[in-house]
Amino acid sequence: MRDQSLAKWQTQWNRTTKALKTKEFFPIFKVRLNTIIKLTPNFTAIITAHAKTKAYLHRFKITKSPECPCDGGNQTVDHLIYDCPIVRREREKLTSKVSKQDNWPLTKSDLVNKFIKHFVQLTNTIFFKKL
Repeated sequence: MRDQSLAKWQTQWNRTTKALKTKEFFPIFKVRLNTIIKLTPNFTAIITAHAKTKAYLHRFKITKSPECPCDGGNQTVDHLIYDCPIVRREREKLTSKVSKQDNWPLTKSDLVNKFIKHFVQLTNTIFFKKL
């Protein structure tokens, strides 16, 4: 019965057009249920792409520009994880851990499935107020 329920849930997850950014991190819903994550506001903001990035805030006219202060483009989740020089030092800690087992860059799904502890550490070091 539980497996049938999870299969139905996965089907609904696959069909929905909502939570597209979160699906990039957790395409298989059952994997998320089996992953222990210490949720924090920053981690939640990153995996949902809501609330804290300038690109998101600009959509609702809360900020004047979606641009990141690094002048490297819009401040999106992808930009912060993979490109932003402002969080370079924190990203290097993550890439150092990844490079012992895998090649950087990883997909978002692999980041949370294989390196959740280190990825959460990265997200928690992003100071959105300073960005």
